[in-house]
Amino acid sequence: MRLTARRPEHGVELPITPLIDVVFLLLIFFLVTASFSTPQDQLSAGLISEDGGSGRVDLLPQIVLVSADADGAPSYTIGSRTVGDEAALREILERLPKEPGVILRVSNSAGIKHVAAGMQAAFDAGFTRRSYVAGR
Repeated sequence: MRLTARRPEHGVELPITPLIDVVFLLLIFFLVTASFSTPQDQLSAGLISEDGGSGRVDLLPQIVLVSADADGAPSYTIGSRTVGDEAALREILERLPKEPGVILRVSNSAGIKHVAAGMQAAFDAGFTRRSYVAGR
């Protein structure tokens, strides 16, 4: 009995079934993970026009600058108005739109109790979106 390896006449034969399985799985993976979103040139702008001429522009958050003077008294500045206590700040914030939120930008001179009072005033005024930015 002669033991010799038989070789195919035309080279190595690879089974094609596993290759088709891999390609099929990759195709399914890319179809499942693809996000079908609207192209950016078809997205609506921030300016919404309901009656043709007038529209609504998305507003930016209100920015409150929180600082303290040399004596340690708090100072809250929003726009061109500066107030020195939480109640006056709350009165100003109550008149502003609530959707964009409020940002408290805190200087290095302000203490944590001034920041907490400003956050509480924003909460009491009805702001649900409040942010804190440290160091100025």
